[in-house]
Amino acid sequence: MRQEDPFEQEIVLYQQTRKSLKRMKNQSQELYVVSKQWLRQWKYYVEYIEGIATNERREKPGALNCELKSNENFLLKYPGEHPFNQKIIKLQSEDYVLVNKLMINEWKRIYGADLIILKYVHFNQSGIPSLNVNLLRQPIYINIKNPKRGLLQVDEGCIIKLWIKLLIAAIKNEFQINVDNIRLWKHRHFQADYAVKQLEDHNGRFNGDILDENLTVGSYKADLIIIDIQIDGKWQYDQLDVKIVCYEEFKYLHEKAYKGCGKFFCDRNYCKSNPNFSQIGFDKKTLQNFLIQQFKEDSIDWNNVCWNQIIEQKPIQQIEGDIVVTISALSNFPNSFGASFLLNFNNSYEMINYNNSNPELNLQIIYQVNEAINVKILSQWMENLVSNKQENIYFVRSIIIIMHFTYFNDLLHQEKNLILEALLTLSNQDKQLLSEYLTTLPDEYYIRYIQTTIETTGVFLKQQSQKQIQLLKKTEIQFVKQRLEFLQVFYKSNKILKRLNPIKFQIAEISKLYPKYGDQLEYFQFDSYIKNDLEKYYFTFCQYPWVIPLEFRSDILAIDSRINQLSQYDGFQILQEPFLYLKIDRNDVVKSALEALSRDNINLKARLQIVFQGEQGYDQGGLAREFFSLLIQKLFDLNYGMFVPKNNNTILWFNKHNMEMPIKYELIGMILGLALYNQVCLDLQFPQVVFKKLMNEPTCFEDLKELDLDLYKGLNTLDEYDQNNIEDVFSLNFTINEVAWDNINLVELLPNGTQILVTQQNKHEYIKLCTNYYLNESIKIPFQSFQKGFWKVVEGNGIKLFSGSELQQLIVGQQHFNLQELEDSTEYDGFEKNSQYIRSFWDFLRSLNEDLQKRFLFFCTGSDRIPVGGLKSLKFQIQKHGENSEQLPSAHTCFNVFLLPQYDSIEKMIIKLQIALQNCVGFGLI
Repeated sequence: MRQEDPFEQEIVLYQQTRKSLKRMKNQSQELYVVSKQWLRQWKYYVEYIEGIATNERREKPGALNCELKSNENFLLKYPGEHPFNQKIIKLQSEDYVLVNKLMINEWKRIYGADLIILKYVHFNQSGIPSLNVNLLRQPIYINIKNPKRGLLQVDEGCIIKLWIKLLIAAIKNEFQINVDNIRLWKHRHFQADYAVKQLEDHNGRFNGDILDENLTVGSYKADLIIIDIQIDGKWQYDQLDVKIVCYEEFKYLHEKAYKGCGKFFCDRNYCKSNPNFSQIGFDKKTLQNFLIQQFKEDSIDWNNVCWNQIIEQKPIQQIEGDIVVTISALSNFPNSFGASFLLNFNNSYEMINYNNSNPELNLQIIYQVNEAINVKILSQWMENLVSNKQENIYFVRSIIIIMHFTYFNDLLHQEKNLILEALLTLSNQDKQLLSEYLTTLPDEYYIRYIQTTIETTGVFLKQQSQKQIQLLKKTEIQFVKQRLEFLQVFYKSNKILKRLNPIKFQIAEISKLYPKYGDQLEYFQFDSYIKNDLEKYYFTFCQYPWVIPLEFRSDILAIDSRINQLSQYDGFQILQEPFLYLKIDRNDVVKSALEALSRDNINLKARLQIVFQGEQGYDQGGLAREFFSLLIQKLFDLNYGMFVPKNNNTILWFNKHNMEMPIKYELIGMILGLALYNQVCLDLQFPQVVFKKLMNEPTCFEDLKELDLDLYKGLNTLDEYDQNNIEDVFSLNFTINEVAWDNINLVELLPNGTQILVTQQNKHEYIKLCTNYYLNESIKIPFQSFQKGFWKVVEGNGIKLFSGSELQQLIVGQQHFNLQELEDSTEYDGFEKNSQYIRSFWDFLRSLNEDLQKRFLFFCTGSDRIPVGGLKSLKFQIQKHGENSEQLPSAHTCFNVFLLPQYDSIEKMIIKLQIALQNCVGFGLI
């Protein structure tokens, strides 16, 4: 802590508060709620930002909890400053933290307070607090002078007896009447509207229960509580006669079961609008007898009875009259709207179900509607749909219909979009269905919506980057989450029907959101999210890793690797840089690597340090790159026999007939993990499917294309063949012939596969089994060892951010070689960037073909692999190395430094460069 720090007392007190709360187990205590928005403002103000030092003064936070005020109105006000009067917005567990009285008093003294929210909190055996911050907004019915319905606040845990005392005092204070007593009623069956109707129809009598005064308010979960006031010994309400009750209930239920509730689709029991109930096909008399029996057995589940009163408009399949007027009315009924615009619809529910991923929309009608509306009309339709929505398949269909209207893109530009808000509340099943529906959305709309969402999100993040604290408010976080959830539905749809390169979903502004230490801040948020540390967590883009630029994710992985490395050491060792020292014999790289990596109690996650036996030199990265290069050359040498060439020698594949011990495949897996942790790119010729399998992603038929193009074409021809004479044309059965050591082995894909012919009916099963055999079963044993070695080294949260194809880029490097990127990012020591000498140097490199340019890169850095982020991410320097020299150019490969003498002519420089590149073997000359 700095001397004379004006915030020292606050910070020390806050630290003590947090420590004391973390130690609590099986205890109860009075604590205070503080919003995390205010807490983050305070942390910036006092420079208490865990993990990040700001070294600059910040704005003073406003009054405590100033953003938690709610503008809700309640029917009654409790006497005095009772906490039930406190109007706070509804909070989620991630919106606040808890502090003790000492802390709250200190903050109140310094900053003032708009809301002091006191809670009685119990901590369980694990130290997890259990509390409900939000007061219950309880619907009530009260009749004083005239009947009113509205809301009152009350704690769910409040004993009804105590609440009644508060209500008596509140009514006496507000209405100046003398109340003898109060009792609270709840209707036994009917929902709120019906309860009030029965009460008013029968002059204060209804089918209700008086709430037990010794129970809590929350134990009843009532959708309406009726307040019954006793004045001068007389109560307002009483129990309705049981005969009348039974008659009304039976009449109500029979009407719903016989006529329906007025919805297009109802998911409640005993309703004709429920297709499952309707399919039973009761006639009127049979239905009466059925319901009478249900009443006698008292088996009616009133919680699952339909209470709908609204008569819905029926779905529109052919529009007559004014299109806009008709659909505007329809938009108030999401079920009917979602069942509209269907091809060949005949009131059959079976066309609409979760198993049908094709919405089968009548596009001709939709395009007709498109020409008749504007953005304001579409916005109103969305508002109607969302305000009346129920989470079911019909609302999902409503969303995909809305997306077919051109002006939906205009609404994506607006800050508030109700469809995006609604997406946050959809179930995973509904989101998956929407992703499947999106495969039918025209490319024009599909691509435009993605681009617009990425553009608007990018603009918003750029604005946030200019603020003192980024994504401070809950509304700002919600804005980002809504758009990322929307993009995620498209991203998952793109995995089904690959229309865009996944890189198109990335938002560049994410990596520039935080002016300082962006990768660290994002890592800490990701770590807090994984650990469910709600005090520190507010939002992480890592929930949607595919939207984060790959280079930025690579930075997060590097931080995760360093944290994992340090976590392997005790506190007294943590100040020392942890290393994994490997002593390697150049004459037998494989054996010495195996022995070194098989030692007990070694830290495979530590930073790698290579020592070659009999050689001097400190490894600054160059020796590690050389070690990887030598080991990969040896292990992947075809004469070594661990791998075989495939696809015209373009890739290497696991040799299932190899006689080497599995430990050597495990070694290769460990080498990949070590290279990833030490940010060294390897020269591997693996197909992408290897990296998919490493990340436990499912393989598919398309993965065969890179492994064996001829096999892929053959199976694809079989797949596309649509005649019924497959047996005669292809003559296949469920077997595979394999060549091993000049012998042909027969592999059965199914038991007794030689006797099962491939037909038009079972060909897809045959293709699936072939694909699985070649990609998985045939190499199961060596690949399991290989994967075991990889995950022996790699762990942590950072690796979860990458797909298999992205892991390939991290380990193997990127394919695209861009010399201009290297030139633009190069630094100089002794040369001027714009001098004729340097310009001529780059002109010469640009005149070379790509192979020679890569040779130059290898000469300078010890690797011709292109790291994630491209050549611009290399810290590359050209250093002046003497004048009028006859020496050849050389390099410090450990530091990516190219040593270039100042020759007396440009022609001489070019000749010397050509000689150096022609003789480039190893890692430069220094």
